[in-house]
Amino acid sequence: MTEAFRAHCPRCDGERKCLIHGEFDQPWCEDHGRNQMQGQMDHKLVQCAGCETVFYYRSSWDDQDWDGDYHPVTGESIITYPRTIVTYPVPEKKGHKPDWVWDIGQKDPQLFKILYEVYQAYEAESFILAAVGLRTAFDLTTTYLKIDPGHTLEQKVKELRENGVIGETEAMTLQTVTEAGNAAAHRGWSPDRETFQILLTTLEQFVHRVVVSGKAALSLNANIPARQPKPKKQPKPNS
Repeated sequence: MTEAFRAHCPRCDGERKCLIHGEFDQPWCEDHGRNQMQGQMDHKLVQCAGCETVFYYRSSWDDQDWDGDYHPVTGESIITYPRTIVTYPVPEKKGHKPDWVWDIGQKDPQLFKILYEVYQAYEAESFILAAVGLRTAFDLTTTYLKIDPGHTLEQKVKELRENGVIGETEAMTLQTVTEAGNAAAHRGWSPDRETFQILLTTLEQFVHRVVVSGKAALSLNANIPARQPKPKKQPKPNS
């Protein structure tokens, strides 16, 4: 049976029940003549029991960092060694990556990967790279929608409009996203945080609608009862 304990999940960004899939305790000691230092590092490979994210967990202590206290009854001195906890990856910043992005990994792993890297670039304030990533994410989304990958980005926007996937206003906003990505890729243009947030929100709304919620809505058709035909009106009898 897999052992469980509580740890800070980097995706949930909170303490959660986690399953231990592997662990290794590493005590150490350094002897410098009269001075000696010792401590221990405990390594674990764990998985959040909620979101199922797998991450690395390390707990360490050393005898140079200690706290002293006294037992309230016996008066004996008590020495404790505070532990330093490190997890990798580090907890994600709030407000950047919406949770539905993780669902895309089940539908299109390549699209998920580029979106994940867009958010990493955003959090690092690498806005040129992030803007180029938005353009690539749009390109991959159109491939997911079976748009000819040989078309230019402008042609892909036009085809989405003509096929009724997007309306005229969304076509113009997505055109802005692709033009911003082109400017970043070919002319080194860097949007500021506020400008990039607008571009990101525009693409998020498009991707969520056509990849996540749109496909989910279409899958409901089989469960919705078909409309029953109305009975034909009977002719009135002659009086």
